Amino acid sequence: MANETEASGREPPARARTAAPRKRAATPRRRIRAPDQTREALLRAAVAEFAREGYGGARVDRISKAAKSNDRMLYYYFKSKEKLFHHVIEHCYADLVSREEALDLDLARPREALAALVAFNWSYYWEHPELLSILASENLFKGRHVKNNIRRSFANTQLGMLNRVIESGIKLGLFKPDCDSFHIYLSILSLTYFYRANLYTLSSYMQIDLAEDGRRNAWLAHVQAMIDDLVRRRD
Repeated sequence: MANETEASGREPPARARTAAPRKRAATPRRRIRAPDQTREALLRAAVAEFAREGYGGARVDRISKAAKSNDRMLYYYFKSKEKLFHHVIEHCYADLVSREEALDLDLARPREALAALVAFNWSYYWEHPELLSILASENLFKGRHVKNNIRRSFANTQLGMLNRVIESGIKLGLFKPDCDSFHIYLSILSLTYFYRANLYTLSSYMQIDLAEDGRRNAWLAHVQAMIDDLVRRRD
């Protein structure tokens, strides 16, 4: 016999159900940058700012913004604008030296190794014009930010590499025994640095495009020949 519900044709009342709690939309997690990443980002932004604006025109708030950080973190890591500038110079020198140390020089062929050192310096200045701008600012300060440990940490490394090349050339009888490594070092820097640092004024003054590939390659070959002639033994 059909029960009452079936007879009436009505569905039984639904049981009371406890509503399941609604899930909250997931809040996107804020990505936390590691301290060393923050410091590196601030340093890179500072390199660009000091290179573009010079020391006097550089602004801390622009550096913080470019690094996607804030002034508080900048002062936490670097204490002041002046100390930040010191770290920027060290950073630029460290990159220059680390790249030079990575060169695979064949000391058994010292003339070629010396030419490679010249080419490295020439190429580095073209690829890193920010270094030229920052050093121009530092020279306005008469080098006060580089007086302490810059020479000890970086210049000695570069001179050491050049010395090894020169010593090899002397030992093999290819270079003059009285080669002055310091003068050779200054000659390489001046002949590669000057052209790049004065590119725009010289191009205007001479009414030629010194950035043109043919002229650049010709100057590099000329400098390499000059340095080779400076050290080569003739007897």
